[in-house]
Amino acid sequence: MASINDTNGASGVHDANESIKTNDEMIINPLHPSVEDKLDPKVKEIYNKYQAHRLRADQVTYEEFDADRARYIFPRDKVASRFCPVGNVTTHTLPVSNPSGEITVRIYRPTEEVTPKTWVYNHDKLPMYVNFHGGGFVLGGLDDDDPLCRQLCQTTPCIVANVAYRLAPEFPHPVPVTDSWAALEWLINNADKLNINKDSVAVGGLSAGGCLAAALAQMALKSPSMPPLVLQVLIVPVLDARYMPLEVPKDVQEAEALDTPYESYRSCAFAPMLPLERLVWFYRPWLGDDPATHAKNAADVRASPIVAADTDLVGLAPASMHVAEIDPLRSEAEAYHARLTALGISSQIKIYEGMVHPFAQWDGALPQGRELVVDIATALKAAFWEPAEWKA
Repeated sequence: MASINDTNGASGVHDANESIKTNDEMIINPLHPSVEDKLDPKVKEIYNKYQAHRLRADQVTYEEFDADRARYIFPRDKVASRFCPVGNVTTHTLPVSNPSGEITVRIYRPTEEVTPKTWVYNHDKLPMYVNFHGGGFVLGGLDDDDPLCRQLCQTTPCIVANVAYRLAPEFPHPVPVTDSWAALEWLINNADKLNINKDSVAVGGLSAGGCLAAALAQMALKSPSMPPLVLQVLIVPVLDARYMPLEVPKDVQEAEALDTPYESYRSCAFAPMLPLERLVWFYRPWLGDDPATHAKNAADVRASPIVAADTDLVGLAPASMHVAEIDPLRSEAEAYHARLTALGISSQIKIYEGMVHPFAQWDGALPQGRELVVDIATALKAAFWEPAEWKA
């Protein structure tokens, strides 16, 4: 397995065992003064309770992280929403290529009481939302977004397909996007068997998953065999990998001097949960350590959907963007939203004040997380149904 070491000269690789075992109450990652006052009080409370005393995965070698993942992964189960029952959950394994292998898709169906008895449909099949999880193309899996998938399945209601694409370092770019495209094609090709209305399909995801959803929306537009998508849901998305520095700024002064068009890279360089140091840790295995390879991959439209030519965007599925204010990726979403609207493509963006990158997964403890779930369900309902076609 490849090693992902922090060689950027920022905080360096920590001695995880010494740091954690010596004193579990020691603050290892305090909130940075450049952003602390901008954070919502509840975000600060959650961070200080569950993260400040822990090392992140990017602060140790990949081998240390891989040997004991639970030690370095934020305990999202402590702040996630309560379990939401759905009607049925099935798991499907499908073959993929480039390179050959298998991926898993988990499909959720709503319970009977929220389906045709209370909804009036034009079709006997259900619409589908296809979800791609986050994790910087290095971490993550089906369970990460299970609470969100269940809630959207019930409250929209719709079929939700949750895709587990393969991850770096074993499977770097473009494998995550080709795997995800294969999953979308498989779902469309099997729509009748799965009782999916293939003319009412949306894609979406959080962070890296948002990048995949944006890339797939563009690919679908150019594919004769793919029915038009009705919506792309982009939650704190990665949309432009070209400007992420390979060397992480050590302080506010170095952050302010970054050569980037994205203001949030500078103002949120030391944001909790996703500082630039962590982003670089993700981007290196995803796009390559070698500067030339990294730059080439970062410029690929499948890694940076924002670089698509105007002619490749006309007719794109509408976008619903949901963005944390205190997140280095915020400006990318704002720029993509501006780009789409300038081309006449329907795009809505909401900036959640005082929120940090993973706030969507804190909806059991954070009101804004619950608000986000409602916002996404509302966007999906509007995309899937005409007002006359449904009633609560």
